[in-house]
Amino acid sequence: MIYKRIFLCLLLALFASCDKTYISSIPDYPVYLELDLNFEDKDLVGLQSYKIYTSQNINQAVERAGFAGVLIYHGLSNTTAMETYYAFEIACPHEANKATVIEVDKDGIYAVCPKCESKFELLNGIGNPISGPANEDGYYLKSYKVSVSGNKIIVYN
Repeated sequence: MIYKRIFLCLLLALFASCDKTYISSIPDYPVYLELDLNFEDKDLVGLQSYKIYTSQNINQAVERAGFAGVLIYHGLSNTTAMETYYAFEIACPHEANKATVIEVDKDGIYAVCPKCESKFELLNGIGNPISGPANEDGYYLKSYKVSVSGNKIIVYN
């Protein structure tokens, strides 16, 4: 009887540990940005607009821009047809260094690494790899939490 209980506990532990978790190749660095769509960040209002924040263009006294920087992207909700904001680390997850950062393509739908040429989808807010070595590795863009209240956006981890 005791062996059955132990077996059931082990079986439950095995199933509980099987949910898919994303392990990032990008180290964890603090992220905290306060954005105001009425003033400095008004260029983020249009759909598919984006802006990159690095330690050079933030208020370093209170804000943090992650490992290499943060890309804020105005896209579509991946569950509804509503517009929303997303935040991604700009360091390519395949390269995983501060010097190799993604660039948004001219159509504003994809981010592309200039070194390994990995391509990531931005519009749906998932940052999933479409092609290149990151797709083969299964590396998504590292994402950050975004809270929107009126014309204020807070990005954090």
